[in-house]
Amino acid sequence: MKAQQLGRHLYCRLSGKITLALFVAMAVFGTPQNIFATDIKIVNNCGYTVYPGIYPASYNNGGWQMNAGTSVTFSLSDPWNGRIWGRIGCDSSSPAICQTGQCGGTGLQCAGTTGVKGTSLVEFNLDYSPSYTTDDYDVSYVDGMDNPIGLTVSNSSCVSPSTCNSIVSSCPSGLANGPDCMSPCTAYSTDEFCCSGADNTPATCQESTWPANDQAYVNDIHNACPNDYAWPYDDSVGNHTCPTGADYTITFCPSGSSGGGGGTSIANGSYVMNPQNAPGLVLDDWQGSTASGNQIDIWPANGSGAQTWVFSNVNVQPAGFYNIAVSYGAYCLTASGSSSGSLVNLQPCNGSSAQAWQAVPSSVGYTFNPANNTSLCLDVQGDSSAQETLVQAWTCNGGNNEQWVLN
Repeated sequence: MKAQQLGRHLYCRLSGKITLALFVAMAVFGTPQNIFATDIKIVNNCGYTVYPGIYPASYNNGGWQMNAGTSVTFSLSDPWNGRIWGRIGCDSSSPAICQTGQCGGTGLQCAGTTGVKGTSLVEFNLDYSPSYTTDDYDVSYVDGMDNPIGLTVSNSSCVSPSTCNSIVSSCPSGLANGPDCMSPCTAYSTDEFCCSGADNTPATCQESTWPANDQAYVNDIHNACPNDYAWPYDDSVGNHTCPTGADYTITFCPSGSSGGGGGTSIANGSYVMNPQNAPGLVLDDWQGSTASGNQIDIWPANGSGAQTWVFSNVNVQPAGFYNIAVSYGAYCLTASGSSSGSLVNLQPCNGSSAQAWQAVPSSVGYTFNPANNTSLCLDVQGDSSAQETLVQAWTCNGGNNEQWVLN
């Protein structure tokens, strides 16, 4: 069984068989001779920042930031048993508060803690007992999917589950949670979906008996992400082995800049932005003013330039973020502060982090996070659908007033 509870699968094998076998071998024969170092390369192919976590904390104390288009390579001393995942929307708190995959620790460093359930995972059991000649690995969405993940193995004779497209844009009803598509187990925590309690065997836990909506999660994963785990007893699809000595490349958003909820990255250009809590209303520069600090609200769509927003990620820092400017000049959407409840207003474009917005695809569109605090989302105050309601930066909560469709 490849359930994502690390203690039930990979970690048990490390703390039990591997640890005991290594102790006996070292006591009788000295250090084993077939100890390898496995190279792990991680690539962020998404159109947004990803904050990888690793458990145990074998690299950079367990966590770091990767801007769009960057990569990092490090070595793991075998045997090694653990997981790697990619968080979304982390802020500068300590520990960092993230929209998905949040761990403990210090800042972005998970420091030996694991992420909360709901995130995509890569799991390894490298050079494991009893023979110490085999690697066990998988890509797992048993808890949910935030970033699609590809895993490429350097040994061409071994399976590389390297292709995956996000399903979050078509996440089955009831499973969407902001930029995360939760698995039925994570969403409902029942024995039936988690293969636990009375349903903790392959004979008693049968995905084929689940309601159609929940079966759709599994089917969508299998169709979009061949060779990856979609539910706890998905071993025949997701579990892979390879002779020890191979190296591995993990790619967030392997199919390109899609991911983090599905869809593709936003092409630079002009858009109208519609909040999903207020059909017929759109993001609006109040009275079409370019005065510094002019308020931003929602207003009935009228086709004016005050409701047309120009996206550009050219020379924006952090890489992959966007400036969002009103159509009639270099005046940018600006988070007036970095705390929850800070109003969003219009300011001359100045390259500041308050004007750099991360676009994270969600179940119905995108959420937008300011770089000065990526745990905040572009938010319609009070979830109101009344015209002239102001827009703010608010702690991300997955509400429809934080989901924006671009037209």
